[in-house]
Amino acid sequence: MMPLLSALTVLLLTALAEWLHVRRIRAVGRLAFGPGGVPGRWTNTVPFVRPICLAAFTWGLATLLLMNIAGAGDSGKDDDGKTATRLVFVADLSPSMYLQDAGSDGKLTRQARMREVVEAILQRVSGNLRFGVIGFYTESLPVVMEARDPELVRNVFNGLPLTYAMPLGQTDLGQAVNAAVKLVKDFPEDSTRLLIFTDGDSVNLAPITPRPKSVKEVFVLGLGNPHKGTFIDGHQSRQEGDTLRTVASALKGTYTDVNEKHLATTALGDLVVTMSSRRGFSLAELAVLAMVLGAALYALIPVALEFFGSDWKVSHTRREDVIGAGAPEGAGIAR
Repeated sequence: MMPLLSALTVLLLTALAEWLHVRRIRAVGRLAFGPGGVPGRWTNTVPFVRPICLAAFTWGLATLLLMNIAGAGDSGKDDDGKTATRLVFVADLSPSMYLQDAGSDGKLTRQARMREVVEAILQRVSGNLRFGVIGFYTESLPVVMEARDPELVRNVFNGLPLTYAMPLGQTDLGQAVNAAVKLVKDFPEDSTRLLIFTDGDSVNLAPITPRPKSVKEVFVLGLGNPHKGTFIDGHQSRQEGDTLRTVASALKGTYTDVNEKHLATTALGDLVVTMSSRRGFSLAELAVLAMVLGAALYALIPVALEFFGSDWKVSHTRREDVIGAGAPEGAGIAR
């Protein structure tokens, strides 16, 4: 009700101001508009249009402000009181992820293939989501947590040099997964989906802690050629399917090789975008539209009044022409 009350108040006040303005114009009508004393007929609509424009702008602004305040005070629940879903990407940032053996033709680095898979997931999910990114190499670091904007996730996977923030060493996949699970264990029950991207290249796998109640699903997504290794740091690195299956089993999750194919849409379940049958504009879109139209029309009214408000124009001739015609100095001609 607050936006409607604000708009109604502005409408009444500006309508009163327009009424007073019309009375004052009538008193000087001949001076402003010539012998007829009246402007163009279309200008009779201006006292009605201006209050409507200001009221529409006020309603849109108040609506967006209230929506923003409500969103800022949101504790992770949507309008129906349902808990927001956390989609947390756990990304392997070790040097082996920069080996070039990924993709259908084997010409992509594992890191580039990971970015493709993340992008494909982001394009298919929607709803009341909170995004998170946890990077791991010799340590595990939360990069983004509880983000509403998926662009923050894209920014992390688009070449953000997080590896330099970690000390050199070997990847301990078990400890990395345990650290990631620890970071999300305090989220509401069944609110979190973990997507772990790695090639499985690690030192001996440490015992994996049980999946907490906050985690609803775990996807272990393998990258790199699972059959042919590439030499790095004194060993052949490839996608370690057995290791990744062990991690997925310990977390009661699912292992999927995404080196050539994307994660299946059916695996994403209720996170997938569904085509809505809703037609028309949402409340936020209507608010923006009301502000744009109200402000644009209000700004154009003075321009229209200046050029098309009256046929009566006042102009001044050059001083030399007036004196040459025998008129007193300073005289002007109105037409």
